[in-house]
Amino acid sequence: MRRLLQDAVVVGGIAAGAYWAAQQLVRQRRWFDLRQSGDGQRRVAGVGASSCKATHAAGARVAICARTQEDLRVAATELKSRVGEVLAIQCDVRDRTAVQTLVDRTLDEFGRIHALFNVAGVMKVGPLAEMTEEDIRETMEINCFGPLHTVRAVLPTMRQQRWGCIVNIASIGGKRAMPHMLPYDASKFALVGLSTGLRTELMQDGILVTTACPSLMRTGSPRNAEFKGQHRREYAWFSIGGSLPVISLSAEEAARQILRACQFCDGEVYSANAFNPPVWASELAPTLTNELLAIINQWLPKPGGIGQRSAYEYQSQSSVSPSWLTILGDLAASSNNEMRPREA
Repeated sequence: MRRLLQDAVVVGGIAAGAYWAAQQLVRQRRWFDLRQSGDGQRRVAGVGASSCKATHAAGARVAICARTQEDLRVAATELKSRVGEVLAIQCDVRDRTAVQTLVDRTLDEFGRIHALFNVAGVMKVGPLAEMTEEDIRETMEINCFGPLHTVRAVLPTMRQQRWGCIVNIASIGGKRAMPHMLPYDASKFALVGLSTGLRTELMQDGILVTTACPSLMRTGSPRNAEFKGQHRREYAWFSIGGSLPVISLSAEEAARQILRACQFCDGEVYSANAFNPPVWASELAPTLTNELLAIINQWLPKPGGIGQRSAYEYQSQSSVSPSWLTILGDLAASSNNEMRPREA
């Protein structure tokens, strides 16, 4: 029995090593340079205005979009000052016609689209009792149907060139539901399913889809989330959690990790610190993680306050947020063009 166990361990080790080696070989063969395609042209990437710095820095020509002209102006000005070609187009991804116009203008300007990064997203924070059906529908329209619209718009050109890379930015909230964020959770779970399904169907066309599931990131996004119920307390816990260095990741590091996964055409990537507790707990002990989240939910604000009405950051400040606890998040907000609330 002892010898049999030893043999099983050896065989298992060899099999695991062979699998790892094969996986690395496939990854290396799929790797691509964002600076230049096979025909000598620079790669063209379509990305959201808030997440374009890393892609642009890697050498790609970029087309960026955002819902407001002011967001576009700030992002494009910063990128163009660094060097490179930037096409900035106002677009609401909920509008299929606007999305098609975005893709058509990018093709007219650059000729091709090699990579698509879907990063548009909205967050509504508060207990289920204060969320309406419309809250969930609106979040689904932007966080899930928005990426579907852009994917469908770029598929003809990617199929024609028999190559393309699509990156859908989901969330760890699309793997493990966070309390007081049910519209966001539902939309990101849907996006994870859509994205993984797209990978299985589009690989035959030479199009590889990466699903990115970042943990908490210091992007400054709490400033543009909507808060319901006891909105000041909701904003406090949300903004502080998104600023803590142990459980949150800088936007720059998250972008680097996602860009690396894109260049290797990985199927799925978690963007997180090496010892990020939520990611490890979610992967190694999903049932226990759910139980812990249920306990955390009991500490979160109860229904009440402004009820189902929405408030932004500037309407939800308190003695604890902003404060020294949110310094990193506040700095990230300034760096990532998140200093003012988005229009509804």
